[in-house]
Amino acid sequence: NANTKKKKPSTADEARSIEMSLRRTNQLLHQELDRVSSISHAIDQDGRVLGETKSHHKEMKDDIKGAKGALRGLEREKQKERRVLMASVVFFYMVVAYVVWTRIRIPFLLW
Repeated sequence: NANTKKKKPSTADEARSIEMSLRRTNQLLHQELDRVSSISHAIDQDGRVLGETKSHHKEMKDDIKGAKGALRGLEREKQKERRVLMASVVFFYMVVAYVVWTRIRIPFLLW
């Protein structure tokens, strides 16, 4: 019966077991610290990238505002040129009509 009873571990065995457990815990903590450190580094990098992206976005937004203003100015100039062209065409046809009228002297027009 003495052989079938479990032996009670000695204090030295318990100390070694506790030491091994503490070493494993220490190793796991170091691994977690490395993992958290790499995650923190990745978050910092992402933060810098987002900051740069925000800066580029703001620059592009300012450029777009300037382009919108330029396009509005071009549109106004286009409308102005269209009015001038139409007035020129009307004036041309009026001059042609006057020249034809004075040269031909159509009698029934009472001129």
